[in-house]
Amino acid sequence: MSYDAFHHEKKDIEKQEIELVPQLFGDRDTIFSPVMAPKDFDWRQCEGVVLDFLVENNINASVLMKEVEKFTEATGIHVNIRSMDFDTLVERMNMEFISKTSQYELLYVDPYQFLTRFSSQLEDLNTFENNEQLPHLVGGIESFAKNYVDICSYFINQDKLYAIPFDTTSMIFYYRKDIFEKYKEAMMADLGYDPFPNSSDFTWERYIEIAEWIDKNVPKSEILYSSVSMSAPHNSIYCEFSNIMSAYGADYFADENVNTLGIDKPTQLTVNTPEFMEALSVYKRLAALSPVGMEGINWSELADLFSEGKVAMMINWDENAAIMENESLSKVKGKVGYSILPYGTKRSANIYGGSGIGINANISEEKKLASWLFIVWATSPQIQMKVLLDIEGGNMPSRNELYRLIEASYMAYIDHAYASISAQKERNAYYRPKYRNVYAFEKIMMDHLHHMIKENLTPEETVHLIEKDWEEYIKKDLHYEKE
Repeated sequence: MSYDAFHHEKKDIEKQEIELVPQLFGDRDTIFSPVMAPKDFDWRQCEGVVLDFLVENNINASVLMKEVEKFTEATGIHVNIRSMDFDTLVERMNMEFISKTSQYELLYVDPYQFLTRFSSQLEDLNTFENNEQLPHLVGGIESFAKNYVDICSYFINQDKLYAIPFDTTSMIFYYRKDIFEKYKEAMMADLGYDPFPNSSDFTWERYIEIAEWIDKNVPKSEILYSSVSMSAPHNSIYCEFSNIMSAYGADYFADENVNTLGIDKPTQLTVNTPEFMEALSVYKRLAALSPVGMEGINWSELADLFSEGKVAMMINWDENAAIMENESLSKVKGKVGYSILPYGTKRSANIYGGSGIGINANISEEKKLASWLFIVWATSPQIQMKVLLDIEGGNMPSRNELYRLIEASYMAYIDHAYASISAQKERNAYYRPKYRNVYAFEKIMMDHLHHMIKENLTPEETVHLIEKDWEEYIKKDLHYEKE
């Protein structure tokens, strides 16, 4: 099918039996389901088109950079993968959507920072997925994990498909298993329990006790810091605290769908509860473990410290396991243990940080088609498994069939696989609130969590300030609506 035919005949395509054939993009056939396309589909109809993909600098982006030439060879479409740190990404994405410059055709759609605020400028991908004359997502959108789809692909309802689940990062627990093994007997003698994080007995309370023991008993020549928290005024502090908050049975809002499909505006703030107060108290104690001068770091800086062999325990995104197990990047290869996060009074809670890949609605129809072809390829099972198994990879796929395959055949070969898969089991996963201007609330939380630690505020004082700032935000929001 030509580009002109696609552009002018989107509607009323006659239902007919279409023979589908696989497209392997230069790879050998594997056990993973390939991309299927109509037999007469012209993969080179967008030849010469150049696409820019604005994306966070993560494992998926790194592996795609190595593989994208195969996509270009098959389609003639050139894709420049513009990866950058998260803070720069937020700045660039805001500029892109506010100015509507159409500088980036393909977009890394963080469901909280971008999907909620800019969904009106994202192309409805149903336009392509429902067109029988085009290649479809392998297995359809239903082949992806339902919660990932609800969070990354839709907003408020399922009328429009804004993005396809792209990465699936979760926060997990990292620990120096060599240190734990060496000092296990001494820890057990002093603390009265097995220190290894292998059951629900490993709580946040015990994490703090073990960290304090390490600080007192393990020579600094072996470990400089028992634990370092991510208490910088950055999204990392909000994510880190959210794990503890949910583990103690609290949440930020009680509105229906606020943690999945999302809502326009939440109205039921639930921070003034005993469970939330307890979580704040535990977080203060956790943050107090950080040595002077290390109180204000983010997740990237903490991962660097851990890979240098300076930290015994940390909470961080599972994708960092690739760095820890890469001999050229890490001093702790083979010395790291991985687990779900410690338990609170209710459960272990592990925040999900996945994002989708979408298309800028402000670009030409030809570039939209070219972008769709890239998305079909980039989210295919073959590519997702390459991202997982690459020497620089390790990010878990977003597809149900691949999770089952990993559990059956790959668990022994991927150090963090069990922790990552367990972290996203329904009983362990935590999904953040998602609403149209969620950044406003995240900013309130970042500021007050940081102030609580920096200024030694009580949980009660912190909750009061959170509620006060939220009330002021709601008033301003209502004022702007009236105008």
